[in-house]
Amino acid sequence: MTEVETEMAWVGDLDKAEFLLAAVEGDDSVEIELVIGCDEAEAGLRFHVKGNDLREVRTIVDGLLARLGAAEAEFDSVSRA
Repeated sequence: MTEVETEMAWVGDLDKAEFLLAAVEGDDSVEIELVIGCDEAEAGLRFHVKGNDLREVRTIVDGLLARLGAAEAEFDSVSRA
């Protein structure tokens, strides 16, 4: 059977990266890497998703994007308050 994989990346400030990471940690279907920039104010998240077929990978990515979007909205509303 052929395995399908994809990678997503997000870049922004370290505080938001840590918040987003906390929102998706523990998901065994995704390998997540936090990359901190040279000045330690900028960071990135790299998501590596694997599955048995495109449908499975798409389902995982869709769920991941939904959780990241909700976490980003929460972070933005709290940081503006």
